[in-house]
Amino acid sequence: MALSDNELSAADLTETQSNWIQYSKQHCNNLPPGSVTGFEWKDYCPKAFRLIQELENIDNDDYMMVVCSDETIKKVCSTVRPGNMFLLSKDSRFAIKTLRKSEVKVLIEMLPGYYNHLKKFRSTVLNRLYGVHVVKPVGGIKVYFVVVANIFKSDLLMHRCYDLKGSLQGRKVEKMRYREKTLHKESDLDFLFYLEPLVRHRLLKQIKHDCAFLEAEGIMDYSLMLGLHVKGSSQGSVDSRCPRNKMRISNDLLHQSDVPSDRSSISSIRDSIDSKTSSIMNIVSGDSIQEKETSELSFGDQWLQNNSNIFNFGEEMSARGVRISRNETGSVLSRQNSRSRECHDVLLYFGIVDFFQNYNVIKRIEHAYKSLQFDRKMIAAVNPKAYSSRFQDFISDIFKADES
Repeated sequence: MALSDNELSAADLTETQSNWIQYSKQHCNNLPPGSVTGFEWKDYCPKAFRLIQELENIDNDDYMMVVCSDETIKKVCSTVRPGNMFLLSKDSRFAIKTLRKSEVKVLIEMLPGYYNHLKKFRSTVLNRLYGVHVVKPVGGIKVYFVVVANIFKSDLLMHRCYDLKGSLQGRKVEKMRYREKTLHKESDLDFLFYLEPLVRHRLLKQIKHDCAFLEAEGIMDYSLMLGLHVKGSSQGSVDSRCPRNKMRISNDLLHQSDVPSDRSSISSIRDSIDSKTSSIMNIVSGDSIQEKETSELSFGDQWLQNNSNIFNFGEEMSARGVRISRNETGSVLSRQNSRSRECHDVLLYFGIVDFFQNYNVIKRIEHAYKSLQFDRKMIAAVNPKAYSSRFQDFISDIFKADES
């Protein structure tokens, strides 16, 4: 039986396209010292990733122009250790991360399921994957890398960024960096986020679908990358109040951002967000949606019935951020009412990232070793089923229903 143009065959998953790219002498003369002047370029599964790009309305020619820029190639080829480099494209649409060859294999094996998952759940929280490539400069070594959507693409300032796995023990204490900002971990998470109950329900339901897919593919060690913007604040000036409890944001709460702010653009964006949030709540409240008994629709699918634009979780999601305190084990110290604690109106940007690791022999050994030091249920290296369950419990704990 012939496959349609938007279906993947076994041959599509083994297909690669290789090219040798050599810059002209005239072009080389215009490059800065140390630039790569010739390299071997390979695309993995080009048809599969073009289908994904089409789902996200990305032109492949534009994509290749951005990814193959002189600056990007130079930075990718300068990486010392696989998986240790993370950079943004010049237009900030894409994030580029180097991978180990074993991670590339895992990614390609799950690609058919991932593509079908994207088609079925258009509001998935999984980070979008746009391409996997390998580049080998003249006289250099092969570097594998993946191109994904930039979760934090926004004109707004990210006041705090987190990389959350749901594991409170056995994780390395050093912090990662993202655009000169620190990616904090679970022990540094000093907020709970209160969402409208129906929005929270839809979000957790979508994350359940996403984790079920990753579990079925044997994937673990993924995380939720989360960015936090405090409404009404700008670089060098913080004066915002939460209408719930009229508490002022203190200057020491926020980190200085490396991104310049434009007050007029932020104001217009905020007005647009408030309008969109109001429309979303009218939709999820059931006033304009008829539930179908024959098929279970995700929030994004229901949104499509009422809007031409796709609503994605984790893109400028309004919430009420409540400050909390944690003890050394990561548990919340105070259980007081959220209204009596420090409160801020925030916008959240988030997505599930780094789902390229399976539960292989190395991870099993890591699990056995760390189980001797910590609670085996709380360490990062656990089997995919346990990882999925713990991850969902952790997300449920930080996203609360705003019943007030």
